[in-house]
Amino acid sequence: MQNAFERGHQKPGTILAHPSDRNYRALIELCPDALMVHDGEVVIVANRAMADLVGLSSPEQIVGSLVRDFVAGSSRAFVQERMRHVDEVSSTPLVDQIWRRMDGSEIKVEVAARRVPWVAPQAAMVIARDVTERRRLEDQRERLLAEKELLIREAHHRVANSLQLVQGLLKLQARTAENDAARHQLREASARIGTISTLHSRLQMESSAVEGDARAYMEGVIADLRIALGEASDRQIVLNACDLGSMILKADLLVALGLIAAEAVTNSIKHGAGHIRVHLAKDDAGLEIAIDDDGDGFPNGFDPMRDGTGLGMRMIASLIQARGGKIVIGESSAGVSVAPSRIAAMLPL
Repeated sequence: MQNAFERGHQKPGTILAHPSDRNYRALIELCPDALMVHDGEVVIVANRAMADLVGLSSPEQIVGSLVRDFVAGSSRAFVQERMRHVDEVSSTPLVDQIWRRMDGSEIKVEVAARRVPWVAPQAAMVIARDVTERRRLEDQRERLLAEKELLIREAHHRVANSLQLVQGLLKLQARTAENDAARHQLREASARIGTISTLHSRLQMESSAVEGDARAYMEGVIADLRIALGEASDRQIVLNACDLGSMILKADLLVALGLIAAEAVTNSIKHGAGHIRVHLAKDDAGLEIAIDDDGDGFPNGFDPMRDGTGLGMRMIASLIQARGGKIVIGESSAGVSVAPSRIAAMLPL
């Protein structure tokens, strides 16, 4: 006895009608997604989920209809091309289409199709899922993310303008200061504001407003420092981050890394000797940034918070402590003695 998958071309309403086809019918009915089989353009099988999708009371009302009866005008040409394509390649990947319900409303559906020539020579099975709400939520999410990105960029822009204004005011104040000490302090403060402004600008160039790749950002920071500090042949600033790979960090952590590097490199320029090396690495404990040179380094037992008299050293210690990190002088994070000039920060991720 032949079943529906052996009998060849069938008229609408007769396929899967034989008692021996009840297993196939049960599988189709149990499918949670809308399912129909069409021979050419005529629907010959549909399940309850398909009827619910297009707003009909029973699958029998679908059988005998044309596929285009359920497709919105904007998608008909595309669906015709897909139907022709499935005859050539046997199956088509998931794609979004606009379908039309019987009440005239339109819905977005995710559709996959596959030829089923054992049912009929031109037969294809179509599975559809209503994704109207999902796509609406995805579109809303993308819109909100774009708005958030725009707002954050605007905030960064305003911060950059404010920093430039403060830097200009400090320079002006330095020119009118009454003694050399005051002028020196004001100029140093102005230079630090300029560094912060540069780091914010670098964040915009190398990263998004909310996050970015740590290695790419630090490469830009080091390039800026070489220009700002006047790198010499015997005092090169070298970044070692080869083992870091791609690491996406939040914008505030990137700026903190840049500030730590800028202050430590500036300190090395003033008090160190030889090439300046900036190391960036990651392990299970977190992210480590370390700066060293070939100079004599820090005295034994040096504590940046207790013994640091300069604003830069206190700033480094504050940035590290504010993020729950650990600062280490003259040794690696594992406690091994290294260059006495080494200052390292271990920051949790």
